Amino acid sequence: MKKKQKQKLLNQFRPSLDGVRGQLFRSLENESLRRYGLPLQVMLDPKNRQILTIGLAGKTNEDTRINVPIDDNFNTVLKRIRLGENGIFERFRDNLLIEIVSYWNDQRLKNDEPTAQAVATPVTEETVSVPEEKVEEPKADTTENTRSTDTNAALSFADFSKAVAEYPKFYTEQNEQEVVIYEKNADEPRKLATISMTAENEFAIEKALERKYKVKLALIPLIEQFSATAITER
Repeated sequence: MKKKQKQKLLNQFRPSLDGVRGQLFRSLENESLRRYGLPLQVMLDPKNRQILTIGLAGKTNEDTRINVPIDDNFNTVLKRIRLGENGIFERFRDNLLIEIVSYWNDQRLKNDEPTAQAVATPVTEETVSVPEEKVEEPKADTTENTRSTDTNAALSFADFSKAVAEYPKFYTEQNEQEVVIYEKNADEPRKLATISMTAENEFAIEKALERKYKVKLALIPLIEQFSATAITER
């Protein structure tokens, strides 16, 4: 069977984006209850499917809900999950859950209400996971298919730069001392992060990136992976 025919056949058995999104939502709910005892309900706004609504299960009070706009970066991560990139589902879910619980607790503190705390001994249960392809034959020649996102895998500058460029207006510049991630801006480029090219595990995240709620959930782990890569393998 030709490579393209095999890839087309494999793609037919991958979950749809709606299926991936649903699995992510259910896994968020399961992990929130297991880790924090917080019974969340995560869903799309019935009136606007570009809005992610997060609230307490069984509660209809608007005050208990968080509404988050879904942008292209969120959908890009869903596509990467669908393609079976190693570890991205759990990493994205965990980072998103931390952000949700942090925001939730901030709101509770403002109202002088009890906050969600990590459960001392989380209930052990099998969480929802996205099926990943186990076939090791070469995949279609696309950036999303071929780039490894295993946090323990070496990440070259070329692959790192391509991954950053997937985000609109983002690009990288390299010199002997560092790699800098910029965002194109009307006035002048905005610095988002700096990674050392002379020492491993040394990087700095700028406030401009920290403010990008959904982008940083996927981009910062990528920065950490590149930073942890041996200098000689970059």
